[in-house]
Amino acid sequence: MSLRPRLMLASLLILAGCASTGSTDLARAEADPWEKSNRRMYAFNKGLDRWVVKPLATSYRFVTPRPLRSAVSNAYGNYGEPANLTNAVLQGKFAQAFRTLDRFILNTTLGVGGISDVATDLGRPREPEDFGQTLARWGVKSGPYLVLPLFGPSTLRDGIMTPFDFFIDPADFTRNALLHPGWDVRIGMTAGRVVNFRNTLIETGADKLLADSLDEYALARSAWIQSRRLQLYDGKLPDDQDPFAEPPEEPEKAEPPKP
Repeated sequence: MSLRPRLMLASLLILAGCASTGSTDLARAEADPWEKSNRRMYAFNKGLDRWVVKPLATSYRFVTPRPLRSAVSNAYGNYGEPANLTNAVLQGKFAQAFRTLDRFILNTTLGVGGISDVATDLGRPREPEDFGQTLARWGVKSGPYLVLPLFGPSTLRDGIMTPFDFFIDPADFTRNALLHPGWDVRIGMTAGRVVNFRNTLIETGADKLLADSLDEYALARSAWIQSRRLQLYDGKLPDDQDPFAEPPEEPEKAEPPKP
């Protein structure tokens, strides 16, 4: 092994070793000190969604049957597994990294390129990770809540890492190195991700939920923060963070001795 790969491996192990404590506190985000500017950006994104993104997603739903939409969603999910694997390793979650690798191999082979999610049926559910979660694992604070143009809800920490999630993708690097696709193919795949994500929001009922709310912005912020907190805790909220956790039972008081 040459010197450069050894140095990269050593750096990776050092970073993974730092991933022992982590920062899961989202209190700063919940305070939303930038609410005024965030609301303006939310309104901009809503207009962009109304006139561009949602019509594209609606047209996609009209011409594409549900089984095919499900296959496309599975394929995009499988395409993102190398990024999940990379971030799991950077966070020192080596057991999870092996599960993600196993899932990727199963879906790529038995699932025919990922169009069928056979891994979930075989006990390997998706465990998403991103660079924002990696920074959180390394102890970087979340910072204030932040609404990004087009990308939507985030925090200062996650917002800084969003370009890494979107443009520094191991699957993209491998595709570009092997196939050398033109920019039309790259832009098409990126647009496909956006439309697929918007279709997912429609199918999960997010549109109706927001439309029925008295304060759409506040509901979107609350829902995102709750979802993000669940991701930071790897899907296992401690009792003091879980609003649905049962309160601890009080110990029974001993009866005073009878005279």
